[in-house]
Amino acid sequence: MIKEWTLLDNTNQLKQAITKLSDIDAKSLLFQLFLQAETNEPGQFVKKLREIKQSLMIAQPAGHPQTVHIVFGDSTAGSLQVAFHGTAYEETEEVLVLPDILSVGPVKGLHTKEGIQARFQWLKDRYQDAINERDAYMHGMTEAIDRIKAIPSYQDIVIWTGNNAHEQSGLRIVLALLKDKWNTVSILNTFTAFHELYTYPALAEENYPQTSNGQDLLLFYEQFDMRPVRPEKREALCKEGWNMLLEEGHSMLSNEPYLIRTWGDNELWHNTNIDCDDDFIITCAKRMHAEEETFDFIKAARVVGEVCGHMEQYRGIEWIEYRLRCLIEQGIFEYEGDLKAMRLYQVKLKMVDSFVG
Repeated sequence: MIKEWTLLDNTNQLKQAITKLSDIDAKSLLFQLFLQAETNEPGQFVKKLREIKQSLMIAQPAGHPQTVHIVFGDSTAGSLQVAFHGTAYEETEEVLVLPDILSVGPVKGLHTKEGIQARFQWLKDRYQDAINERDAYMHGMTEAIDRIKAIPSYQDIVIWTGNNAHEQSGLRIVLALLKDKWNTVSILNTFTAFHELYTYPALAEENYPQTSNGQDLLLFYEQFDMRPVRPEKREALCKEGWNMLLEEGHSMLSNEPYLIRTWGDNELWHNTNIDCDDDFIITCAKRMHAEEETFDFIKAARVVGEVCGHMEQYRGIEWIEYRLRCLIEQGIFEYEGDLKAMRLYQVKLKMVDSFVG
């Protein structure tokens, strides 16, 4: 008799949980069930059904955040936390940051400790500041990945992104990590939100929200018409993410891994051309020489800042400074000072008279 009452109680609880689903969530759940039925063995499918049932019946604990916001980069995370501070959102929203620039470098196995270590080693071999930051990097990335995997089923998820390869890569990787979760997921594209909400959309930058402030982000969250991701789109982006995590991809011609990601025509492109930004660095340096009407040395930090401020793709200061040092090694730039830190040296183009006339 006790067993029958327990079964009845569980059935009623499950019925109530299903009733609370929105139309979009219900359709998403049905789509995922059909997908699991097609791709799993019968035993695995039954296991998945039990996991779904368990996640639906988990009630949200009192006092816990209702929504988790996933952002890419410490700057955006800080701006969003400032925006929520002192408002009701401080109690209902949680901010989770993936603290890396994902438009460059290996991402294969990034969901594992070995993959995170491999990426750090790649960065260490190229970036000046990475040498002394291993523990901080490993801790930050590992904690972020683990927290994403551990998001409870009762929390809604908002992934903040923009029209740049860094955040679009992060979006796909996060959705891959959420592959077996049934949370409602929404994508807030700040570039799209800026176009819709501001009077002068032409002023929007492709790498928004890297340059946004908390007030902008709060406006986007409150007023942008944000809807849960359609099941078929979520599945497609998730598949792209898993391809990045499991295979990385290699060029058929050179067998070189795809380590550079660019955003164009609303698609994420992967390529092996690590010197793809070099011409733009040279162009910016030419312009700076011409504007100053002198061919003296220029602080490396100024050149890097000029490049980052005008390039369409978002790769970060460290990457541009690394490519500047590569151009010094190739003899295209000459320098004076100490290459151990960007603030310690200055550069100028060799034979600048032939470049600027």
